Amino acid sequence: MALIIWDQAYSVGIKALDADHIVIASLINHVDDAKQAATDEATVGSILSALIAYAGTHFRREERMMIDAGYADVERHREEHRLLEEQLVELHEAYARTPDPNLSQEIMELLRFWLVEHILKVDRRYVPSLRAAGLR
Repeated sequence: MALIIWDQAYSVGIKALDADHIVIASLINHVDDAKQAATDEATVGSILSALIAYAGTHFRREERMMIDAGYADVERHREEHRLLEEQLVELHEAYARTPDPNLSQEIMELLRFWLVEHILKVDRRYVPSLRAAGLR
């Protein structure tokens, strides 16, 4: 069973960002599936690498949209992205040195928390600004 099942409750109502969030949820589920199937840790690591890279791409897209919409709190939002990226890179580098299932689980928990908490709370704050700017 999927770790994260996409639900309209996660939607921010901006198609491009919702699509990104769905891809991120799917990649998190792929990592979880690989872990559940006892796949070798190198495979888990490669999926994590793809996930981290995609999250960075998503953050840049989201930040660009917030800037274009004149979102007043873009710097604080950007700082939250940077903090998450730093945590992920640090954990992933440690994982690359020693592919430890407990460390990959810690990465998964961070990603799951971020996907749910960040979207449902932090991302919701920019939605009025993006919609006012005509972004859907």
